[in-house]
Amino acid sequence: MQNALFFLTLVCLPLLSFAQKQNSVVLEAKLIQGISKLIENNQTVPLAELNEQLKQAVGKKVKIPKVPSFVFDPRSLYELCKPSTLIVSKLYKCGRCTHWHSGSATGFPLTRDGIFATNYHVAAQTDGQTLAVVDGEGKIYPVTEVLAGDKDSDVAILRAEGAEFRPLPLGESAKIGSSVHVISHPDGMFYYYSKGMVSLYDGIKGSGSQKTEWMVISADYARGSSGAAVLNDSGEVVGMVASTHTIQYDRDQSDHPQMVARFCAPVEAIRRLIK
Repeated sequence: MQNALFFLTLVCLPLLSFAQKQNSVVLEAKLIQGISKLIENNQTVPLAELNEQLKQAVGKKVKIPKVPSFVFDPRSLYELCKPSTLIVSKLYKCGRCTHWHSGSATGFPLTRDGIFATNYHVAAQTDGQTLAVVDGEGKIYPVTEVLAGDKDSDVAILRAEGAEFRPLPLGESAKIGSSVHVISHPDGMFYYYSKGMVSLYDGIKGSGSQKTEWMVISADYARGSSGAAVLNDSGEVVGMVASTHTIQYDRDQSDHPQMVARFCAPVEAIRRLIK
């Protein structure tokens, strides 16, 4: 039913302006160069090893810093939270050339010392060499450990070696009708901002005490946005981008889309993994 927002392979981006294309290409090139250097220096953990850690990880107690809550206008919120919007990048070789390529998703820091959150399906990839993260200052860090993961809620908690992050605080559950904001990297458009509201809570998954009720929002996102923080007006995390579901006029055809439902893991799913 839901289409997971898997990694984006860098391609030509015809919808971007020339300046945006140039910025994206430069950032992507720096990212590939930086991660490949980490690989050459044996500073990374193979993706297959991270995947095995993910299968065994259950939960990890993490102390989350508390910060005062203020209400920000959208522009101020963007400037405040952009440095805490991580690029989670997988490096791989396509088999058709000798060059490294990258596929990017999104994540956000929970602590200053390198602990961050992203989607389970982002961490679960096996068709690549390694994972690394890029912070808002362009610094690149290898992902070295999976601390916790839950496939049903599509949440994973990982550690980036040597990182010094600006963590985002976790907020309370967002009510239907409340404003939400997303900063992410859809289709190579790095640090794309969108605003919407909480539209619905729907679609319970899991079993026992670990059931997750999906938060559905109207803020735009797409492939490459996986793992992005869903923020309230105070810049607090109230959820995590997970997947989309396109509703067709005719269920037997795929060329008459009417709307897109955007499913997010609620903040409670993140809290469960770090208690």
